[in-house]
Amino acid sequence: MKVFVSSVMRDQGEWRDAARGAIETLGLQAVMAEDFGASPNAPRTECLAAVRDADVMILILGSEYGELQASGLSATHEEYREAREATPVLAFVHRGSARTGDQARFVDEVREWEGGQYTGSFSDAAQLRDKVIRALFDFQRAVEAMPLDADALNDRADALLPEHGFGGSTELVVAVAVGPARAVLTASQIGDAELHRYLLAEALTGTSAVLSTSAGTKHGPTPESIVLDQRDDRRQVELYTDGSIRVTQPAIRSDSPMHALPALIEEDIADRIARVLEFGGSVLDHIDPANRTSHFAVRVRLTGAGHLPWRTRDEQRRSPHSATMSIYPHDRLEVHLTPPVRRRPALRQQSRELAEDLTASLKLAIRSDPWHR
Repeated sequence: MKVFVSSVMRDQGEWRDAARGAIETLGLQAVMAEDFGASPNAPRTECLAAVRDADVMILILGSEYGELQASGLSATHEEYREAREATPVLAFVHRGSARTGDQARFVDEVREWEGGQYTGSFSDAAQLRDKVIRALFDFQRAVEAMPLDADALNDRADALLPEHGFGGSTELVVAVAVGPARAVLTASQIGDAELHRYLLAEALTGTSAVLSTSAGTKHGPTPESIVLDQRDDRRQVELYTDGSIRVTQPAIRSDSPMHALPALIEEDIADRIARVLEFGGSVLDHIDPANRTSHFAVRVRLTGAGHLPWRTRDEQRRSPHSATMSIYPHDRLEVHLTPPVRRRPALRQQSRELAEDLTASLKLAIRSDPWHR
């Protein structure tokens, strides 16, 4: 297992040595910038590539922020942001350091990344070594106890897409499968009224609500899931026992101007996808606070689009009465992320970026039709 150590280099040699000692005590490979040999790549490129290649990052934070790079961030901050994409982070904050400005904001960012990493504190190098050993031991044990089968996770994401939708409308289905595969909810929890109330409140009035407050909602358990159903509004939420979630919504806003031609509005699609990802992240944090599920795969399906044009809000505003229609109907389009499997914290922390990627894939699929521009 490769363990990347990230910290300010200046005046933190003792801490870095302590981290190296902890890593090597467990028989793991320490990856540290001071060990990099000559390379044709720029030093920052080399470091960020090592972050992506690591199995886990040890992040050590003291009082110093470090010199700014071309990105406007310090090297350590850049490495942390890079790790958030795909690498687990175990962060350790020095208890006696006074932090101001950029470093104070950086520490707050790390601590506020819910579900993103373990965050501990230490007072000296000896305590840091002990805490790194314990954190890495626990991390390694968790990985070995339930390895991730990426192919199986992708298959489960595909299987979440329904055979049939509500019918008669343009629907956007977002399915989030989580893994490793395990029972997150028991049969008794599936029938628990308190969990039903939480899920309903989060779906209706949460910060990333995916249901309509103006439509009636039926909710109840099935043998494998909890279902929130707004059939009249063509919306549905289904939470499965393994923590996976599927949300169906109309692809076209119900409050679109009556005089305007119906269209698939790019920003609306992206917003709907992002809300589902954020909603899924919030629900997972509630039902699986121990992070037993560590990864996810997303599938997005657009059905019933027919000959509808794809437009931005500005394009629709400037020309609401005319549009170039596709000569071929788009009855079912499905897209996924590349790479398709991501670490769970990205559901909340990168929801907008992921939604934009998925929306761009839908747009490309529709506009690949030479008659649709």
